[in-house]
Amino acid sequence: MEKKIMPKIRKIKIYIFALSFLIASSLFTQSQSQSRRSADKFTYDNKGKIFQYTGNSKLEDPSAIITSHTMTFYRETEVATFSGNVKLLSKTNDSTISAGYASYDGKSRYAYVRNNPILRSPTNNVTIRSAFMERDFNTPLAKAMSNVHLIHIDRENDNKQTDGYADQLIYNMDTQVSELRGNARLHQGNDRIEGEVLEYNSQKSQANAMGRGKIYILQTNNYVETNERQISNYNIVTADRIFLDDYGGEDKQTRILYAYGNVEAYFYEENMILKGGYVEYEVDNEHMYLYQEPSVRIPDRGIIAFGEWIEYKKEGDSNQFKDIIFHNDVVLVDYDEKLSLEGELLHLDPDTKIATISGDPHAYLEDRSIKIISVTMQMFNDDEKLRANGDVSVESKDMSSKSAWATYFDKRKYLRLWGETPSLKQGESTVRGREIKYYIETERIEAYGVSGEIPD
Repeated sequence: MEKKIMPKIRKIKIYIFALSFLIASSLFTQSQSQSRRSADKFTYDNKGKIFQYTGNSKLEDPSAIITSHTMTFYRETEVATFSGNVKLLSKTNDSTISAGYASYDGKSRYAYVRNNPILRSPTNNVTIRSAFMERDFNTPLAKAMSNVHLIHIDRENDNKQTDGYADQLIYNMDTQVSELRGNARLHQGNDRIEGEVLEYNSQKSQANAMGRGKIYILQTNNYVETNERQISNYNIVTADRIFLDDYGGEDKQTRILYAYGNVEAYFYEENMILKGGYVEYEVDNEHMYLYQEPSVRIPDRGIIAFGEWIEYKKEGDSNQFKDIIFHNDVVLVDYDEKLSLEGELLHLDPDTKIATISGDPHAYLEDRSIKIISVTMQMFNDDEKLRANGDVSVESKDMSSKSAWATYFDKRKYLRLWGETPSLKQGESTVRGREIKYYIETERIEAYGVSGEIPD
């Protein structure tokens, strides 16, 4: 009798086990009809209503596919946790996040990820690493927090790499725009961009720095010698907003920097400071345009110059020729030499500090006590400080002169007038000669090839 009963008992146990599996599956289907879960093995806690999956665990719903070694699913809250080789795949844009641990809310479709998460864009040219991540699968947004590192490989530009660092980053996978905050900075080769907020468009290779942005651009691989140490030869630009476009210009191949609001650029090699309200800078060929009350200052010479707009450029096969061009209503002041120039067009060589001004030029000497007018003028960086060319006229309180050319020597404080029989009038007396020297401090006159009256 017992032998006949035992097979029946085994059949009942098998039936109960199968029924339990069907009940569990039914519970799963009822709890979340839009998602599916699977694994090599699972257990179900009926009291806690908890599913435990082990080995090739997988959860799939309309938004995401999440795989891991182990998965725990809480039926009441529809929250799942994953650990061990976790991978979250977006079904809308094929982006992935891999990590050591994740939790996922099936109701809100929101995931929290930690343990070295790595996000990879659909095109796989953007990688984001951080300590923690959040992913809203209802939107194309992902948020990375703490020790954020963005890597972008521009495959259309010789695999040029951009590295971004911040305390926090929000990445929009549809627009491929990353917003970096908290000690935000971008590195492109040897160049570096900083800002309170940085936006980087990896689709267009564009960087936008806001909140007093700063960019460091390596001019050459040489070093600039200072009294204390060697300094890397960087050009530094700061502004309220900086926008860098790798594909700017008419040819869509020119790397252009646009700077807005309180722009200040410092060039180490030339030791000059450029300012303006708006600046366009062609980075690779170092061609800069400054607008909105622009100015250039050369601290070691005590020179500052202004114009309606200013252009800085390099020319020659190796960019060995440099020129700063000031346009319209130009003023240059040399505070060290008490000299100023005014005109409509000024060329200034930042290396030699030689300035050439034209367009009704005027020069003022000794705190504007002497005025010189000519066709063109040049200012030099030696004892011959100023040369006026063509139809020169000099005026002061007690003296006036006419000549073809005039030169001002700043150390001995005298004017040399020559060409086409220069003349000088002082009081009621007039002197003409082949060459005339006028000493400003003593008002002494030296004349050669003299004609006319020489005053006592």
